[in-house]
Amino acid sequence: MSRRSTFVCAILTGEQNAHSPYIRALLRTAETIGVTAYAVTPRQILSEQRNDELPHVVYNRIPTRKEEASLDTQRVKKWLKDQGIPYFNQRFFNKREMDSILRTDEELKTLLPDTLPVWEPEKVLQWLEEYEGIFVKPISGSFGEGICRASKVHGQYQLASRDVTRVHTLIFAKPQDCLDACRIRMRNMPFIVQEAIPLAKYEGCKTDFRVHIHRVTQDKWHVAAIGAKVAHPEGITTHVHSGGRVEDADRVLRSWYGAQMDHVRQEMEQTANRIGQKLAGTLDPQLGELGLDMGIAVDGRVVLFEANAKPGRSIFSHRSLRKAGSWSRIAVFQYARWLAEHNIAVGASR
Repeated sequence: MSRRSTFVCAILTGEQNAHSPYIRALLRTAETIGVTAYAVTPRQILSEQRNDELPHVVYNRIPTRKEEASLDTQRVKKWLKDQGIPYFNQRFFNKREMDSILRTDEELKTLLPDTLPVWEPEKVLQWLEEYEGIFVKPISGSFGEGICRASKVHGQYQLASRDVTRVHTLIFAKPQDCLDACRIRMRNMPFIVQEAIPLAKYEGCKTDFRVHIHRVTQDKWHVAAIGAKVAHPEGITTHVHSGGRVEDADRVLRSWYGAQMDHVRQEMEQTANRIGQKLAGTLDPQLGELGLDMGIAVDGRVVLFEANAKPGRSIFSHRSLRKAGSWSRIAVFQYARWLAEHNIAVGASR
């Protein structure tokens, strides 16, 4: 097997995702900018061993943690390593490792909510009384699934959790009963406990932001878009899957800050770039794309809730961000080309 003479990027994805709207849009974008690209599943690679010419780089868009952990995907990753083919966004992160890494940075740790990596009964009970509430989050969850929120409301204790269809709420007279029910709800899933930070509201609903960033070169990141996520009035989180909606971030920020809006947005962008550099330097040297869930607390501080190595694309459905969505797809291939040209510089295995 040999390298192709023109630049080729393979998009590694799951069996059910090979013809998804995003993959189709990526392939259209590649054709527009003169890049040869194709979607391929782990099973296809293993069955064919790509007996034609090799791609120069692989963009990892395996869509779920289960598929990422499968034997087929692990065998493909080993094969890519053996062939010396770089692939970026190598794996999903989990909430516990991300929190641990970011707390080693003196500046970034100030952005994080108070977090317990394991259940500490006395501390959790204290937080339930002290804070607006607590979130209990599966460390490998996505789209807000499996999250519980416990809070004190009018002298009673409320536990809210979401399944596929709706939010379920239980009321308890005693805090310990609420927390016991939360533990039962989490079953044997590894989780973290996190302070529920009081967020600024837009149109009466709690609001945070998805900041979608792309790596441009080894040490430089660029913000593709910031989308505001406005929670459903009864939602636990702001996720669209929980009934939230996407709004123009500049409109939201302007409603809060007026002429100071640009300064706040710039702070968010600079913070996002620093997070990208930190996570690329520690968790994934070939990381090329991140979706950051950031918020602004009622006291004005910028906070970080999560970093997603396989970010969703829901913010780009908003009419104000469609051009940004197009640029984001182009950025994928720009970084892919740069990564192929600077394979050794970012520590790829050969």
